Amino acid sequence: MKKKILIIIGIIVAIALITVISLYIANEDVRDWMDEYIFRKNIVDETLPTISIENENASIYAYDNHIVILQNNKLSIYNTSGKEETTINVQVNNPIFESNGKYLLLADKGSQNVYLIYNTSLQWQKTMEGNVSYMTVNKNGAVGVVLTGTTYKSVIVMYGITGNEEFKTYLSSTIATSLAISDNNEYLSFAESNTSGTVISSEVKTISVEKAKNSPSEAIVYKYNEENNSLIINIEYNNNDLICQYDNSVYKYSEGNSEKLLDIDDNTLFLDIEMSGYINKVEETSSGILSSEYQLKIINEKNSGESTYLLEQMPNGLYLSNNIIAVDMGNEIVFLNHSAWLLKHFTSRQNYKNIVLGDNVAGIIYRDRVEIISL
Repeated sequence: MKKKILIIIGIIVAIALITVISLYIANEDVRDWMDEYIFRKNIVDETLPTISIENENASIYAYDNHIVILQNNKLSIYNTSGKEETTINVQVNNPIFESNGKYLLLADKGSQNVYLIYNTSLQWQKTMEGNVSYMTVNKNGAVGVVLTGTTYKSVIVMYGITGNEEFKTYLSSTIATSLAISDNNEYLSFAESNTSGTVISSEVKTISVEKAKNSPSEAIVYKYNEENNSLIINIEYNNNDLICQYDNSVYKYSEGNSEKLLDIDDNTLFLDIEMSGYINKVEETSSGILSSEYQLKIINEKNSGESTYLLEQMPNGLYLSNNIIAVDMGNEIVFLNHSAWLLKHFTSRQNYKNIVLGDNVAGIIYRDRVEIISL
């Protein structure tokens, strides 16, 4: 008898859980209520861990689950509780940051110093034979750097995870504007622009790392140029497929084959390909003669499936990490995953200056502090 009662109770609990989950997925009002009152996803300023800022000109960045602050040639790395974990001395006047997972790449733009950090430890540092204009790091710690200020228009250098130089490529008449390294470290792709003619032309080229080391003249294995008279904004690898964002479209490239993923029209307010495996765009649509609606669309690069999140007003900006989306709504920020599920809803009673976003943390930057949100 007791066993039967336990079975009945188990069935009732299972049915209740299924019902609640189904309502959470299917009913937006129920989901909003549960997010606010059960999951406590709504948070406000001045209730979060904080890092004080002494210098308003400090450079602030986020990666993985760390906030970094660079000032006076000292890079301080903080955890999600706002505790300083380590400091690294650097020589950087005009910092640029790139990150992927636990790797943080820091360089002095227009100068020669480059630093690679894993978690909180300095892996290597180098003084380049040229001035850094662009750089990238993949999830394995392979690094690509574009150099200017030499006898060539651009020089592309790739480094392995230990800082060993893999190869150099020299561009005599074009400028490399973007870089990406495949997840398996086998390919480095770069976007180049030719500004010598009356029309600016852009092209993507893919280098085989193995051939670049052994047969440099045969190193370029693929070339892509889908959109005439269009500029390439960014390129990113999704696994080993190359995603290319033009100013009017997005393409997927793989082993010489191309597929258009979407067109970018005048209704697109923001578009970004930084999120691993997904394209994010904010669209404005007319809902009446004098009114508009706004929505974030998250598009799967493999199957073109879409998830949509409706926005209450025109957003101020879109921020992405490998797995988190942050939409700046003025004094509010919504944090979402790739399925458009709400992770956190942040409200500030003061004006913040900027947002930095890592895979597991966000920093809300004010004049005198950074407030930390764990994601």
